Amino acid sequence: MKKLICDRCGMVLMDKGNVSMAFEGKKAWGEALRAQGNEPRGVFPCMNFIRCGGEIKLTSNGGIFWWRH
Repeated sequence: MKKLICDRCGMVLMDKGNVSMAFEGKKAWGEALRAQGNEPRGVFPCMNFIRCGGEIKLTSNGGIFWWRH
């Protein structure tokens, strides 16, 4: 099972539909960031992006990771 976790706030996406939607929007998200001069860190913006500024990343073996400034 694929599991996506925000690299800033730790929000988890495990629902198959949500995970699929995130991967479908991956290309558009990357292009939008590159147009602004940034490089994407993850697959899609976090649902809490305005507050946390995080991006959703695929985790290996369901592990949780935290990355903060």
